[in-house]
Amino acid sequence: MPINETQKKGLPIGPKFLGVFVLYFFISWALGILSLTLAANYDGVAIIWLPAGSALVALVFIDMRLWPSIALAVLASNLYYGSGIQAAVGIGVGSTLGALIATFALRLLGPWGQLSIFYKALKLGTFGAVISAAISAAIGVVSLYFSGIVPASDLATNWARWVLGDSVGIFLFSSFVLVFFMFVDRDGTSTEP
Repeated sequence: MPINETQKKGLPIGPKFLGVFVLYFFISWALGILSLTLAANYDGVAIIWLPAGSALVALVFIDMRLWPSIALAVLASNLYYGSGIQAAVGIGVGSTLGALIATFALRLLGPWGQLSIFYKALKLGTFGAVISAAISAAIGVVSLYFSGIVPASDLATNWARWVLGDSVGIFLFSSFVLVFFMFVDRDGTSTEP
């Protein structure tokens, strides 16, 4: 069975992998701070969560072993913004599990090689967003509830806002990255992810 780009072997362990790991951590952390800053009032739910998109793109196209970097970046950005440790850990676990499970599901949907940029963005932005956002929102909102940030009466509303924020972040980020690669590829200087 041929290997497609979502099933290639990861980066070899070494300085290059460590560099990508650290770089991704800082990019994801900065996206988390930006997303939480865009939220008008902090109740733990961002209206656009860009790290959801960066996590899915990183796991699908770069290396599955970047998952600890995702968890640490989400944890750090939530702690930086003032979440308690319990909420931040829960949100980090939820974001990471959502991205990992969505990546496995996307791999089961078949190869990407013959798909156009539009269909790759659509596949990431629909299937990836639905799976990742639903899991992340469920774990995240429950973490906020047990941390005393979200009352039980607001669980459904916050879950829906969380799913929407993650989905928008996934669709925006994945579309941007795939369009970038489309333009880079036109010059013949690079290949698709």
